[in-house]
Amino acid sequence: MRILQILPSLDDGGVERGVVDSNRLYVAAGHESWVISAGGRRVAEIERDGGRHLTLDVKSKNPLTAPLRMLALRRALRRLRPEIIHYRSRVPGWLTLWANRARDLRLPTVATLHGLNHPCLYSSVMVRADRVICVSTAGRDFVRTHYPWVPEGRLSVIPRGVDLATFDPARIDLAWMGRFRREQGLEGRFVAAAIGRVSSLKGVDVLIRAVAALPDWPELTALVVGGPQRRQENYFEGLKALARDLGVEGRVRFVGSQRRIPEIAALADVVCSCNVRKPESFGRTVAEALAMETPVIAAAHGGVLDIVRDGQDGFLVPPGDVAALADALRRLRASAFSGLRAHIAERFTAERMAADTLALYAGLRKTVCADAGNVPY
Repeated sequence: MRILQILPSLDDGGVERGVVDSNRLYVAAGHESWVISAGGRRVAEIERDGGRHLTLDVKSKNPLTAPLRMLALRRALRRLRPEIIHYRSRVPGWLTLWANRARDLRLPTVATLHGLNHPCLYSSVMVRADRVICVSTAGRDFVRTHYPWVPEGRLSVIPRGVDLATFDPARIDLAWMGRFRREQGLEGRFVAAAIGRVSSLKGVDVLIRAVAALPDWPELTALVVGGPQRRQENYFEGLKALARDLGVEGRVRFVGSQRRIPEIAALADVVCSCNVRKPESFGRTVAEALAMETPVIAAAHGGVLDIVRDGQDGFLVPPGDVAALADALRRLRASAFSGLRAHIAERFTAERMAADTLALYAGLRKTVCADAGNVPY
């Protein structure tokens, strides 16, 4: 099969990591894998793993340039003739649907609903493909609630997968971990890590407030791993001010974007997922932490409910509840957990994600897009 994945860019992020993992596994399964994006540092990984990359501007939201960019994508589709087009974001989605409407194309399309974005016409592109992959049962329920016109048969739940070869406690760099601990002043500390690009949706302020709510536990330290998302710089600086105002500046470490996520997940005593207003559609950092045998505390909504078994993998707490998070941190310190990695290996691997997705592609090809003509544009 000639498979084409389309996403805005190939830099850091969970969507990008999923595309890289899928590309590697598609090639290993004997398929021809193409990726279209505006470029980025991970293009080299696509090509190293045997895939091919085509650089096109499928990232810009400028409506004035959209027609020209759509025509460029249409020319690329005519040249490549993929058997499946899999888009993973809204701008690439609209460009794909417009480009693919040419009479000589009408190629089968798949979309993955990576985020539970505000339901509107713009976001609806993620459910207008011939098949829609939801990365959790929460994602499927979201589509059923907000886009009831989408036929049930068009939806599939395929959880995102962890690359267990990368997230492997037996393969971590212990020397790097030791240096990181010393450089960040984490020796002798109980580390509660929040991992991922920082935005107001992530609820990092809830973790900082929970640290402040436990003054009798001076070893407890919040480790904030990740830089601010675009246009979230003021929120990021506000978190630093919050730590100062609460008197816990010395118990909060802002370490910016990091590439050694397996090592950081391993050195943490707990990984916290504190989303408040908008839940995680899946919860990749939670699954990756468990793969490293690190327990988690997560806000009890969204995709993490598919992953975290309350009391077995860590604890679930009400979103935004500082007192509940502080209590869960205390309980976790006094608890022992086992079988965390085995749980992920059984249900949430990159190999299983790729195999299920390839099976969906094959099934879609057999139907020859029988329902494509019914998609509302």
